[in-house]
Amino acid sequence: MTSYKEEITVSKYQKIAISVAERIASGEYEVGEKLKSRTTIASTFNVSPETARKGLNILADLKILTLKHGSGAIVLSKEKAIDFINQYESTHSIAVLKEKIRDTIHDQGKAMEQLSVLVNDFLMQSQSISKQYPLAPYEIICSHDSEHFGKSIGALNIWHQTGATIVAIEHSGNFTISPGPYAVIEKGDHIYFVGDDAVISRMKTFFNLRKGL
Repeated sequence: MTSYKEEITVSKYQKIAISVAERIASGEYEVGEKLKSRTTIASTFNVSPETARKGLNILADLKILTLKHGSGAIVLSKEKAIDFINQYESTHSIAVLKEKIRDTIHDQGKAMEQLSVLVNDFLMQSQSISKQYPLAPYEIICSHDSEHFGKSIGALNIWHQTGATIVAIEHSGNFTISPGPYAVIEKGDHIYFVGDDAVISRMKTFFNLRKGL
Protein backbone atom coordinates (compact mmCIF):
# COMPACT_ATOMS: atom_id res chain seq x y z
CA MET A 1 0.00 0.00 0.00
CA THR A 2 1.41 3.44 -0.94
CA SER A 3 1.93 5.74 2.02
CA TYR A 4 0.84 9.36 2.05
CA LYS A 5 4.47 10.52 2.22
CA GLU A 6 5.27 8.60 -0.95
CA GLU A 7 2.34 10.30 -2.68
CA ILE A 8 3.64 13.84 -1.95
CA THR A 9 5.67 14.92 -4.97
CA VAL A 10 9.20 16.19 -4.33
CA SER A 11 11.37 17.27 -7.25
CA LYS A 12 14.72 15.55 -7.87
CA TYR A 13 16.79 18.63 -7.12
CA GLN A 14 14.89 19.12 -3.84
CA LYS A 15 15.73 15.52 -2.93
CA ILE A 16 19.41 16.30 -3.59
CA ALA A 17 19.26 19.33 -1.28
CA ILE A 18 17.51 17.32 1.44
CA SER A 19 19.91 14.36 1.17
CA VAL A 20 23.03 16.52 1.30
CA ALA A 21 21.61 18.56 4.20
CA GLU A 22 20.85 15.35 6.10
CA ARG A 23 24.47 14.22 5.68
CA ILE A 24 25.69 17.58 6.95
CA ALA A 25 23.25 17.46 9.90
CA SER A 26 24.37 13.94 10.81
CA GLY A 27 28.05 14.90 10.68
CA GLU A 28 28.88 12.76 7.67
CA TYR A 29 29.89 15.98 5.91
CA GLU A 30 31.73 18.22 8.41
CA VAL A 31 31.88 22.01 8.48
CA GLY A 32 34.76 23.20 6.29
CA GLU A 33 34.79 19.98 4.31
CA LYS A 34 34.92 20.25 0.53
CA LEU A 35 32.24 18.13 -1.09
CA LYS A 36 32.73 16.05 -4.16
CA SER A 37 32.24 17.63 -7.56
CA ARG A 38 28.76 18.13 -8.97
CA THR A 39 29.41 15.34 -11.43
CA THR A 40 30.29 12.92 -8.63
CA ILE A 41 27.25 14.01 -6.58
CA ALA A 42 25.09 13.62 -9.67
CA SER A 43 26.41 10.09 -10.12
CA THR A 44 25.92 9.27 -6.41
CA PHE A 45 22.26 10.26 -6.52
CA ASN A 46 21.69 9.08 -10.09
CA VAL A 47 20.68 12.50 -11.44
CA SER A 48 22.03 14.88 -14.06
CA PRO A 49 24.79 17.42 -13.19
CA GLU A 50 22.26 20.21 -13.78
CA THR A 51 19.86 18.68 -11.24
CA ALA A 52 22.74 18.33 -8.76
CA ARG A 53 23.63 22.00 -9.33
CA LYS A 54 20.06 23.13 -8.60
CA GLY A 55 20.02 21.10 -5.39
CA LEU A 56 23.32 22.52 -4.19
CA ASN A 57 22.19 26.05 -5.09
CA ILE A 58 19.29 25.68 -2.62
CA LEU A 59 21.78 24.92 0.15
CA ALA A 60 24.03 27.78 -0.95
CA ASP A 61 21.09 30.23 -0.80
CA LEU A 62 20.43 29.07 2.78
CA LYS A 63 24.13 29.54 3.72
CA ILE A 64 24.45 25.84 4.51
CA LEU A 65 27.33 25.60 2.08
CA THR A 66 29.17 27.85 -0.33
CA LEU A 67 29.83 27.28 -4.00
CA LYS A 68 33.08 28.52 -5.50
CA HIS A 69 33.81 28.27 -9.18
CA GLY A 70 36.58 25.78 -9.67
CA SER A 71 36.63 24.81 -6.00
CA GLY A 72 33.32 23.01 -5.65
CA ALA A 73 31.08 23.15 -2.55
CA ILE A 74 32.32 23.74 0.99
CA VAL A 75 30.16 23.06 4.08
CA LEU A 76 29.45 26.22 6.09
CA SER A 77 26.91 25.37 8.84
CA LYS A 78 25.63 22.21 10.49
CA GLU A 79 23.06 24.22 12.51
CA LYS A 80 21.47 25.71 9.39
CA ALA A 81 21.38 22.23 7.80
CA ILE A 82 19.48 20.96 10.86
CA ASP A 83 17.07 23.93 10.67
CA PHE A 84 16.47 23.25 6.98
CA ILE A 85 15.68 19.56 7.65
CA ASN A 86 13.30 20.45 10.50
CA GLN A 87 11.53 23.03 8.35
CA TYR A 88 11.22 20.55 5.50
CA GLU A 89 9.75 17.86 7.76
CA SER A 90 7.21 20.30 9.20
CA THR A 91 6.17 21.51 5.75
CA HIS A 92 6.03 17.95 4.47
CA SER A 93 3.84 16.89 7.40
CA ILE A 94 1.40 19.68 6.55
CA ALA A 95 1.27 18.47 2.94
CA VAL A 96 0.63 14.91 4.14
CA LEU A 97 -2.22 16.10 6.39
CA LYS A 98 -3.70 18.06 3.51
CA GLU A 99 -3.74 14.92 1.36
CA LYS A 100 -5.36 12.95 4.17
CA ILE A 101 -8.06 15.61 4.53
CA ARG A 102 -8.72 15.58 0.79
CA ASP A 103 -8.99 11.78 0.77
CA THR A 104 -11.32 11.81 3.78
CA ILE A 105 -13.59 14.39 2.12
CA HIS A 106 -13.60 12.28 -1.05
CA ASP A 107 -14.50 9.12 0.90
CA GLN A 108 -17.27 10.95 2.76
CA GLY A 109 -18.66 12.17 -0.55
CA LYS A 110 -18.84 8.59 -1.85
CA ALA A 111 -20.50 7.46 1.38
CA MET A 112 -23.10 10.21 1.06
CA GLU A 113 -23.83 9.14 -2.51
CA GLN A 114 -24.40 5.56 -1.34
CA LEU A 115 -26.64 6.79 1.48
CA SER A 116 -28.64 8.84 -1.03
CA VAL A 117 -29.24 5.74 -3.15
CA LEU A 118 -30.42 3.76 -0.11
CA VAL A 119 -32.77 6.56 0.95
CA ASN A 120 -34.23 6.77 -2.56
CA ASP A 121 -34.79 3.01 -2.63
CA PHE A 122 -36.50 3.16 0.75
CA LEU A 123 -38.76 6.01 -0.33
CA MET A 124 -39.69 4.24 -3.56
CA GLN A 125 -40.71 1.08 -1.70
CA SER A 126 -42.58 3.10 0.92
CA GLN A 127 -44.44 4.95 -1.83
CA SER A 128 -45.44 1.68 -3.48
CA ILE A 129 -47.24 0.69 -0.28
CA SER A 130 -48.69 4.17 0.32
CA LYS A 131 -50.28 4.20 -3.15
CA GLN A 132 -52.13 0.98 -2.34
CA TYR A 133 -52.99 2.06 1.19
CA PRO A 134 -53.35 5.80 1.83
CA LEU A 135 -53.26 5.20 5.63
CA ALA A 136 -49.64 4.85 6.68
CA PRO A 137 -49.16 1.26 7.92
CA TYR A 138 -47.21 0.15 10.95
CA GLU A 139 -44.18 -2.06 10.42
CA ILE A 140 -42.50 -4.79 12.45
CA ILE A 141 -39.49 -6.93 11.56
CA CYS A 142 -39.72 -10.54 12.68
CA SER A 143 -36.19 -10.65 14.04
CA HIS A 144 -36.69 -12.76 17.19
CA ASP A 145 -37.53 -16.45 17.32
CA SER A 146 -41.24 -17.16 17.46
CA GLU A 147 -43.44 -20.22 17.44
CA HIS A 148 -45.55 -18.55 14.75
CA PHE A 149 -42.93 -18.72 11.97
CA GLY A 150 -43.71 -21.09 9.13
CA LYS A 151 -47.47 -20.68 9.61
CA SER A 152 -49.97 -18.89 7.38
CA ILE A 153 -51.85 -15.71 8.24
CA GLY A 154 -55.10 -17.67 8.29
CA ALA A 155 -53.75 -20.38 10.59
CA LEU A 156 -52.37 -17.77 12.99
CA ASN A 157 -55.74 -15.95 13.03
CA ILE A 158 -53.81 -12.68 13.35
CA TRP A 159 -56.77 -10.31 13.07
CA HIS A 160 -58.67 -12.01 15.90
CA GLN A 161 -55.51 -12.24 18.02
CA THR A 162 -54.23 -8.68 17.55
CA GLY A 163 -56.74 -6.62 15.59
CA ALA A 164 -54.15 -6.06 12.84
CA THR A 165 -55.02 -6.14 9.15
CA ILE A 166 -51.88 -7.13 7.25
CA VAL A 167 -51.50 -5.05 4.10
CA ALA A 168 -48.07 -6.22 2.89
CA ILE A 169 -45.26 -8.63 3.63
CA GLU A 170 -41.65 -8.12 2.57
CA HIS A 171 -39.70 -11.36 2.35
CA SER A 172 -36.02 -11.26 1.26
CA GLY A 173 -36.58 -7.93 -0.50
CA ASN A 174 -39.76 -9.02 -2.30
CA PHE A 175 -43.08 -7.35 -1.49
CA THR A 176 -46.42 -9.13 -1.41
CA ILE A 177 -49.19 -6.54 -1.37
CA SER A 178 -52.47 -7.53 0.30
CA PRO A 179 -51.38 -11.09 1.13
CA GLY A 180 -54.12 -13.71 1.38
CA PRO A 181 -54.80 -16.06 4.28
CA TYR A 182 -52.38 -18.64 2.90
CA ALA A 183 -49.35 -16.30 2.99
CA VAL A 184 -46.74 -17.72 5.38
CA ILE A 185 -44.83 -15.62 7.93
CA GLU A 186 -41.10 -16.40 8.20
CA LYS A 187 -38.31 -15.10 10.44
CA GLY A 188 -36.82 -11.91 9.04
CA ASP A 189 -40.03 -10.84 7.28
CA HIS A 190 -41.20 -7.23 7.41
CA ILE A 191 -44.92 -7.10 8.17
CA TYR A 192 -46.93 -3.97 7.32
CA PHE A 193 -50.35 -3.63 8.92
CA VAL A 194 -53.05 -1.17 9.97
CA GLY A 195 -55.21 -1.06 13.07
CA ASP A 196 -55.99 0.97 16.16
CA ASP A 197 -53.44 2.80 18.31
CA ALA A 198 -52.64 -0.28 20.39
CA VAL A 199 -52.16 -2.66 17.46
CA ILE A 200 -48.39 -2.16 17.20
CA SER A 201 -47.93 -3.26 20.83
CA ARG A 202 -50.13 -6.33 20.36
CA MET A 203 -48.26 -7.36 17.19
CA LYS A 204 -44.89 -7.01 18.92
CA THR A 205 -46.10 -9.19 21.76
CA PHE A 206 -47.59 -11.72 19.34
CA PHE A 207 -44.27 -12.11 17.50
CA ASN A 208 -42.12 -11.98 20.65
CA LEU A 209 -40.64 -8.56 19.86
CA ARG A 210 -39.99 -6.99 23.25
CA LYS A 211 -37.23 -4.69 21.92
CA GLY A 212 -36.90 -2.76 18.68
CA LEU A 213 -39.22 -3.43 15.74
